[in-house]
Amino acid sequence: MVRVQCSFLDDFAVKVGDLVKFESVLNDSMDHHTVEHGLVIQLSKTGHDTLSAQVLFNDGETWWVDSGRLEVVSESR
Repeated sequence: MVRVQCSFLDDFAVKVGDLVKFESVLNDSMDHHTVEHGLVIQLSKTGHDTLSAQVLFNDGETWWVDSGRLEVVSESR
């Protein structure tokens, strides 16, 4: 497990090692959406007070996602 020791990360709910859920809307009417689950493998500060998470999803793909769009399913220890 990787531990990140950065004080700015302490204010965010998402941590490296967390199992997360990501919902994406497939069209503008919001009647079709997908739910993906994945593991946070890296965090990056993307602005003064924003954070992106690199997530390894269950299909093997990795994506950078705004951490505010992720829901923590199970926290890392």
